[in-house]
Amino acid sequence: MPRYGVVLCMVAAVLASACASDKVPAEQAVKAAEAAVAAVGAEAAKLVPDQAKALDAALASVKDKLAKSEYKAVLAEAPAIASKATEVAAAAAAKKAELTKSWEALSAGLPQMVAAVQSRIDILSQSKKLPATLTQAKFDAAKAGLAEATKGWEEATAAFKNGAWADALAKGQVVKAKTVEALEALGMPVPPAAKS
Repeated sequence: MPRYGVVLCMVAAVLASACASDKVPAEQAVKAAEAAVAAVGAEAAKLVPDQAKALDAALASVKDKLAKSEYKAVLAEAPAIASKATEVAAAAAAKKAELTKSWEALSAGLPQMVAAVQSRIDILSQSKKLPATLTQAKFDAAKAGLAEATKGWEEATAAFKNGAWADALAKGQVVKAKTVEALEALGMPVPPAAKS
């Protein structure tokens, strides 16, 4: 009987050392996963929020398993987090490139449209009489639309400079719509690029 006790103690010691031998690699794997997630950064949360949340959830799950001493599960799942972080970073970079391209297209023509509206309003404001095709109400609406567009463009530009690309584009689209309305109210031609 005492032999069985010794054997059981030895088996327990071997199992404990086997678990302990997985602890250090598991901790290192979690640290590597944390570093990979940190490298993705806050920019990914702005650009691809769903993917960034899923990545954070996967990291939290692995950390929880480490805390529960589930080292084998940690060693199996942690490397996938690093590759997923790479995918999220690539998706964020692609989204940023797409938004930047859209912003450049928008900002290439919109300031000139706003300037054209401003010029036309300045000219009409100095004249004694509005053209027959332009009512005072339409003229006042165009002036109000221009003021909103000018303010909106400043906000959109500031948002873009601060890294809020999607917000900048949304604001820019509102400015574009206001400017097109003003152009139409003033009887000015709308550039083909602004019609889309």
